[in-house]
Amino acid sequence: MLSGILLRNVSSSIKYWHLLYLTACCQNTLCILFPGKQIDALGNICADARGDIVAPSLLLWNDKSERSVFTAKNSDADPLQFALKFEPIVDLSTALRYGCEVLTHLPANINSEKYFHQLSVQHRLHLFYQQIDKIKCYPQGLRYSLNLPMQAFLSWPLFHSLITPSPSSLIIEIQDPNTFYSLSTPQRAIVYGVIQHLENHGIPIWLDDVNEQLLGAFSAANWHLSGVKLDKNTFWTLSHVPEKLRQVIQMGRAIAGLVVVEGIETQKQQEIALLAGANLGQGYLWPAIYPEQAQ
Repeated sequence: MLSGILLRNVSSSIKYWHLLYLTACCQNTLCILFPGKQIDALGNICADARGDIVAPSLLLWNDKSERSVFTAKNSDADPLQFALKFEPIVDLSTALRYGCEVLTHLPANINSEKYFHQLSVQHRLHLFYQQIDKIKCYPQGLRYSLNLPMQAFLSWPLFHSLITPSPSSLIIEIQDPNTFYSLSTPQRAIVYGVIQHLENHGIPIWLDDVNEQLLGAFSAANWHLSGVKLDKNTFWTLSHVPEKLRQVIQMGRAIAGLVVVEGIETQKQQEIALLAGANLGQGYLWPAIYPEQAQ
C-alpha cells in the first residue's frame, strides 16, 4: 500500500530544513572527542536514579538555568534558544529505567503548549531531525521516544529517507492522537500503513495522551501498535476507581504491547498503576534529566 503513496521528489523546503539540521552537527563535537565523559555523566545519572524514589519537589535539577542546545524559530520567524530535557520512563514492576522521552525545554517565560501548537508540521520535523542527531550520542542501552504529529505520517516519504538509518533505540510517539477524528478513511489507512511499515522495520510507534474514548476509536479501527500512553488526567480521575482503571488499561493492552501511565507523582500512584496492569510509568516521581548540564 505504501508504494502507492511514495512521492518521487523530496520537497525543497524539507531539504532546506535538513541542511540547517546538519549544520547543528558541529555541536556534537564533544560527543565525538569526549564520548567517555558524555556517556559516563549520563550513565551515572541513570544509575543514581534507577530504582530510587524521588519526591516531586526534586523534579528538576535547575529549572531556571538552561544550556542552549540549538536554535529554532518562534512562529517560524523569531530566533529562540532551546534545551533538551529527558523525562524517564520507568518499568513499574522493577523500578528500573526503560527509556526517556526526549523533549524540547523552553524558557520559563514561554508557554510550551501554546508554542508547539502553533508550530508548522515542517518546523516540528526540523526539531525531530535535531533530536534524532542528539540521541545518537547518548548511551544506547535505553530507549529514546521522540514526538511527531499524526500529519507527519501522511507525508512520511518526504523525510523518512533523511533519517535513515534510524537509531536502534528510537521510539516515535504520535503526540496528537485526537487528529485521528479529523482524518478521512483513506488518510487513516495511509497513516496506519506507515505505522505498520515502521513497526516491521524495528521502530516502535506509541500513541501519546490516549483516554478511554480514543482507545475505543483505535480498537474499532483495528489498529495495533507497540505502545499507548494513558493521559495523566485520565489516570488521575480513574485512580480513584481502580476497577475502571483496570478496564481502560486492558483496552490499551488489546491494541498495544505496552501501556504507559503518565502523571505518576507518588509511590501510591505507582502502585495503583502497577496493580491496574500498566507496564511502564512516567511522571514527577522520577526527576527530569538535562543531559547537556551533565557534561
